[in-house]
Amino acid sequence: MNITAVSRNLNNSKERHRSSGTVMLNSRIVVEKEKFVSTGILTYVEGDILEIEMSEYKAFELGDAVKLTIYSPGGFYPFESTVVAKDQGVVMVLIPPQHQNRFAEKREHPRVKVNQKGALVSYRNEDGSWQVPEGQIPLTVQNISLSGIGFSIEEPVELDRDALVQLHLDLGFSMHCRAEIIRTEPVEYGCYYGAHFVELAADKANSLRAFILKKQVEFHFAQKREE
Repeated sequence: MNITAVSRNLNNSKERHRSSGTVMLNSRIVVEKEKFVSTGILTYVEGDILEIEMSEYKAFELGDAVKLTIYSPGGFYPFESTVVAKDQGVVMVLIPPQHQNRFAEKREHPRVKVNQKGALVSYRNEDGSWQVPEGQIPLTVQNISLSGIGFSIEEPVELDRDALVQLHLDLGFSMHCRAEIIRTEPVEYGCYYGAHFVELAADKANSLRAFILKKQVEFHFAQKREE
């Protein structure tokens, strides 16, 4: 797209200004990279990513550094980002942490459905001592977010609410973590547990964030193809 033409159109809105308000879906977005500018519409926000519907999506590649300017009723919001996914008619970019509170539709910690293996390594008894089973107890991770996890265990294990557990998860990478049980629910095969992570180390959080991002993109594009 011609950069001069785009700049001329944007200058027609000089009364717009930066604002601390929230950005809504269907806002107009200008996307710039070196020697190229295009426009699109904000169509999806979830976790660390946003989706831009645009006709010139083929001009962008994964890893491209871009500058975004979002035009919303409350003002305009410029920030720099990176293209992390691309599909027919759309590109996805990362939302920088310092800008995430501007998006009205964004969830703080998106939870993704998964089917990953893992194991219960140990759990803490009411008296504060740790119980280590004979052999790790297999579990299935059903959903996960940066703040917590939902998993099921077929073997009978007495894990009360507020119990602390040590888990080993296989998410395509090995992740050892500690979590606190906040929900238990009997299911057809065993028991389902909901838990939130306790003191998740920065390196583990970064690896988990990348895993969740990948699953988000895969699930979102799969849903769109089914529609």
